[in-house]
Amino acid sequence: MVLSDRTIREELASGRIVIDPLGDGCIQPASVDLRLDAEMLELAPPEDYSFIDVREDAAGLTRRSRIPDPAPYILKPGQFVLASTIELVKLPDDVVARLEGKSSLGRLGLLIHSTAGYVDPGWQGQLTLEISNVADVSITLYYGMRISQISFLRLTTPAERPYGSRQLGSKYQGQAGPTATRSHMDFHDGRRPARTYAEQPTKLRRWLEESEYEGSVARFSAVIGVPLKTVEDWVYGRSSPRADNRAKLFEATRIADYATADSGSQASFLTPAETDKLI
Repeated sequence: MVLSDRTIREELASGRIVIDPLGDGCIQPASVDLRLDAEMLELAPPEDYSFIDVREDAAGLTRRSRIPDPAPYILKPGQFVLASTIELVKLPDDVVARLEGKSSLGRLGLLIHSTAGYVDPGWQGQLTLEISNVADVSITLYYGMRISQISFLRLTTPAERPYGSRQLGSKYQGQAGPTATRSHMDFHDGRRPARTYAEQPTKLRRWLEESEYEGSVARFSAVIGVPLKTVEDWVYGRSSPRADNRAKLFEATRIADYATADSGSQASFLTPAETDKLI
């Protein structure tokens, strides 16, 4: 049974379904519009590799890019990129979701997923979009545009092992930003257990969204000189920084939780404009 707008509002109000942040006017008759975030992953040029081996880690075949807001990203004919929704989505164990494109964009030749339109019960995280242009001309992509819509269906009974359960070794639970394929993990024994995801936005995440970095984890990680995945884990509450990194975070954010005995030392950071050249 597909949830109506009334039921969607009730589920959001109760916290059973989470869409954060919920855009103004994004609730439709039986779905919710989701918006395009600024960060993207582009495939490396074909001359950099002869084929893609699904058994190998493909992270090295992608490179990070950004929509140069307020200017658009120009998606060329035949081009494929990974992008992300602005919104974090969280589902209970008795609701499954379907991610679809917007009709108006589909009529231009813009596809927002190849196969990954299914969102399991128990999911937590931002949604990666598999965007491709099947038109004969370029298409513009703007930060914050309504790029997709998500609908919800009630299960007959709650899932016994929802996505993220330790037994499943769910590969993308808690993902932040566009995430490259982890298909290689299916070919190796001993999958890593899913990491936990903070129930509420962390202080660092709230600070980042209100800062001059405008919520960009990539820009902030370049500023403080810490790997992107590590900073993502801090921002989304999956791990805590060590003492040396706490000092860096305090110097950059002045969040009292990161204050240490060494917090008075001076650190030199690049400005957001300067770090754009590093991303």
